[in-house]
Amino acid sequence: DVIITYSCPLLPSVVAIIYITGVIMGNRSSSPSSEEDGSSSGMYLTPELQGKINSDFEEKIIQVQWNNYRKAHVERYQQREVQNAQRQHELQQKQQQLQQQAKVVHDELDRLVDGAQSKIADATVALEYDVKRLSEKFQENEVSGGEKCVDVRAELSRCYNTLSSGECQVFAKKLEKCVTEALS
Repeated sequence: DVIITYSCPLLPSVVAIIYITGVIMGNRSSSPSSEEDGSSSGMYLTPELQGKINSDFEEKIIQVQWNNYRKAHVERYQQREVQNAQRQHELQQKQQQLQQQAKVVHDELDRLVDGAQSKIADATVALEYDVKRLSEKFQENEVSGGEKCVDVRAELSRCYNTLSSGECQVFAKKLEKCVTEALS
């Protein structure tokens, strides 16, 4: 029996240990004179052993390739996860930035609305005061000046009922002058 250790040049980490039990020396005969026949090897492996060596070697290659594929797949998966996490983080930052900008804009709009409401309230109070004051003034003038203009208004009304409108212009001007004097 012979033990041979074989290292694969393509896969240095794979080492095949070959146990040779059925070695036939020479030209497939047990005669030591076979070296003179020019054969290049002095050892032959049985077909079963050769098949087992080939099978084991192919399994090792397949296993190494599968491990490399799994390793590459895991690395790609991890890269995708890292990229997804980065994108998620960037999106969260962008969302927070937009929320902050929206808050600033909303605060500014709220400030403007409050200012406008304040101005409207001030104008309402001022207008109510002015309306009350003018109402009191007109009531005073109506009582005092209203009696003066009643006669002129009656004359203008009679004129419109009986005469042409061109002749009534004198009474219209007279009424206008009376009202102006009463309001002042």
